[in-house]
Amino acid sequence: MLLLYTIFCCISQSTYFAVSYSGRLDRMLDRIKLSDASATYIRKVAVIYASIAWTFRLVNLAIALYSIFFTGGYMDILLAPITTHVYLSNLVIPRIVVFLITLYLEAAWFFPHVMSFMLATIFAHQYKALSRSFDKMLAESDELGLSDSYVETLRQRHQEISMLVNEADDILMFHNAGAFCCQLANSIMLLYDLIFFRATNDLLLIIMRIIWMFAALCGLTVTTAGGIMINHYVSTIIA
Repeated sequence: MLLLYTIFCCISQSTYFAVSYSGRLDRMLDRIKLSDASATYIRKVAVIYASIAWTFRLVNLAIALYSIFFTGGYMDILLAPITTHVYLSNLVIPRIVVFLITLYLEAAWFFPHVMSFMLATIFAHQYKALSRSFDKMLAESDELGLSDSYVETLRQRHQEISMLVNEADDILMFHNAGAFCCQLANSIMLLYDLIFFRATNDLLLIIMRIIWMFAALCGLTVTTAGGIMINHYVSTIIA
């Protein structure tokens, strides 16, 4: 589980570093056209997503702090090869190092998820606004029908959004693939571990493992929900 988690964090962080450093993500964001109403809505959603992400991060920070320093060595497996092949009388420094690494890995896990879901929300909102605009014009036109120029404008706008979606999928495909595969495997193993290997009576540790399970399922849900939202609005507009 730890190996898969670390691999996914490396994939996710490397993907976002590459697309940010190359400027591809910035150029794609610059091409997203938002109305004033859409910009206001997206700004509110961004604040909500960021608040939820930081809340989860602070909860995980407290759990990591407790599990590494105050459980009598329950999480000392993270110190390998120390405690397995190397003996140290004082494990405070290795535990501090592991705690700092854990802080970095959690950031590499949480925030790429939030950014990807934020992009999916923006694109879904764009499709939704386009669909509403079409329905409004269709209702106002009554028997006259829509003009060819307006239909062509809607088609071009739909094509612009679809091209941005395809570009986002291209630049973030490693993150999306890693998120789905690694988190699905980790969710299965965490559930198996929670059911068959409850080798502790510490209530906080049991709660910690339940939160791990919940977090893995949440990450998997966020990854799949983004794609489902976009596909839903695309199919709705086409229909």
